[in-house]
Amino acid sequence: MDISEESKLSLENVKRLIHRNFSENPLAWWDRNKIEATLKIKEECKYEYVRYKPIQINMEDKKDMQMIIKEHINLGLIEPGISTYSSLGFLIKMESESKKFTAFSTPQGQYIWNVLPMGLANAPQIFQRKMDNLLKDYFEFMFVYIDDILIASKNIKEHIKHLEKISNACYKEGLVLSEKKATIAVNKIKFLGILIDETGIELQEHIVEKIRNFPDILKDKKHLQSFLGVVNFAGIFIKDLAKYKKDFRPLLKETESAKWKWEEIHTQRVRELKQVCNNLPKLAISQDEDELVVYTDANDYRWAVVLMKKTTTGEEPCRYTGG
Repeated sequence: MDISEESKLSLENVKRLIHRNFSENPLAWWDRNKIEATLKIKEECKYEYVRYKPIQINMEDKKDMQMIIKEHINLGLIEPGISTYSSLGFLIKMESESKKFTAFSTPQGQYIWNVLPMGLANAPQIFQRKMDNLLKDYFEFMFVYIDDILIASKNIKEHIKHLEKISNACYKEGLVLSEKKATIAVNKIKFLGILIDETGIELQEHIVEKIRNFPDILKDKKHLQSFLGVVNFAGIFIKDLAKYKKDFRPLLKETESAKWKWEEIHTQRVRELKQVCNNLPKLAISQDEDELVVYTDANDYRWAVVLMKKTTTGEEPCRYTGG
């Protein structure tokens, strides 16, 4: 990325602006917006107590746990508790009456969370809603997924303006940023398993490797669901994915009366998907001025769509989908 001296100076000023949002304590500036999470227990579950014994650990791990517990207490993320409930990552402060529902046990005692623990079933949705609400004015150039923020700009001058806007918004709302995880003003970045640069997006190698490492013969329904979960993650890169998945549908409907029955066609489909994932295309990134074309295909059993971008040499795929 070629940057002029003027832009370099502006970027350094913005970095200093962003730096005021850095902290290792997620509650550092909670007073700016005072957002709290409230947990509500279903009526039928109010008297169903969950009791877990403390996790058994060796002496070496016990020292590490003591250090982690002490660090979390010092940061105000947890506090000693006596709740009979048990459960178990965090960023939004817990409403006082809801803290008892987050208790967890350790050999050092029982503790409750002062912040929303991601182990709760609806915690990611709660956090996503809070982030969407706080940063909704910047969705034109920013993408947020739970606690990951991606800012995309056409050039360095525009990027500096975008960074300044997000920095000011985070400061105003009391959002804490991690200096260790921050990557600022680069032309290539890894984000949620995808590698993004100015020429397009591609799947990171560790995702492809995970698909390759599955055996050709899957042992049960849960094993198949795990495999398809990773494949679906790569779905936007795979043309006509539904064609490869259709033979797995009966296995996913397995019940007591319809037992697991793996056949040669299933092994063949796994191998085909692995082969396809070994040669995934790099997807183009479309701009506002680009001419886009949508191709569709469907029959009684499946449908497929591809979004293409017209170029001077033809067309390039932007994404695939289907079902």
